[in-house]
Amino acid sequence: MMLLGQEGRRKLENKTNDQLFSDYYDLITNTHTPKSRYEAQRLLDKFKAYLGQFPPSTELAVQFLTQFKDRKLNTKARYSYVIGAFFSWYSGEKLPLKIKVPKILPQYVPGEDIDRLIDGIKGKKSHKKSIDRDVLLIETAKMTGLRRGELANLKVGDLHLEGDDPVLIVRQGKGAKDRAVSLNSSIRDQLATFTKGKQPQESVFNLAAKTISMKIGKWARKSGVPHLHTHSLRHYVGTTLFERGANPRAVQTALGHESLDVTMRYASVIGRDIKQTMGLLDPATDNHARPALQTENPLDLAQVCPRKLSRRKERKAKKLERELFPELFGGGRRYVLDVKVDGEGKK
Repeated sequence: MMLLGQEGRRKLENKTNDQLFSDYYDLITNTHTPKSRYEAQRLLDKFKAYLGQFPPSTELAVQFLTQFKDRKLNTKARYSYVIGAFFSWYSGEKLPLKIKVPKILPQYVPGEDIDRLIDGIKGKKSHKKSIDRDVLLIETAKMTGLRRGELANLKVGDLHLEGDDPVLIVRQGKGAKDRAVSLNSSIRDQLATFTKGKQPQESVFNLAAKTISMKIGKWARKSGVPHLHTHSLRHYVGTTLFERGANPRAVQTALGHESLDVTMRYASVIGRDIKQTMGLLDPATDNHARPALQTENPLDLAQVCPRKLSRRKERKAKKLERELFPELFGGGRRYVLDVKVDGEGKK
């Protein structure tokens, strides 16, 4: 977001609220996706109406945001961010409140639950003509991890099903970014059969994003798996890929995550390394042979942090070494090391 100097802010202070908010909307046209701009403008229109003829102030902004105290935490955080971004541009001030959103692990979705969902769709007693499309919608989401909006926007021309490396192209996904998603032979064949004879500009599923969510929720309830929703299929893809040893960077690219931290939450759901580590507390492991202490190559912090450390950081690094390997620095049990100096062995 472009910040203004003192002169620019003085000019803003002389404008009416209508002029002020109109200028800001023009600015975010070039920095936001159409969807995020729409959401931001909708909230800011409410804020402008709340202000009336009073000039914007952080105090009034906080009072305005208290109207949404019963909303979900993520929603309140998003609203606070939108209003905060406006004030960063308008006055350079920060809102005197901070909403911390807890990091919630993704839902773990067993494959059996998705199978029950598909079986429920196949057994529909009405709208039987759409069964093939509806099953393919679930299978595509299950095999690609596409978001509901990405499924809704998928065009026949975005499917490249020929050759040994079939892919689909996600156009303007979250963050207005395109990406390619590889397809396995099973989903490739299903998509090829379903879209045969259709024009490139036609929608694959011909469903709006909200309709997809509504339908999957309805099917899930009728199939006895009411906890499933559209994003559950995306969670299934993330956790399954980590279960089967996929590369985190590859998973990040496939799912279209901006940050690797978001992707790694799926690894936390599996928690294989944590399970193995905590398993060492099992009394049954006491009689198992423990690995010998590796003293030949103690932790080399210069390799972990190849940049030259400041004296303060170097002292912290040395302290960390002593805490990790007390037996090498005179603490706890002593080990005798065989050190060679100038070709002679000394102890």
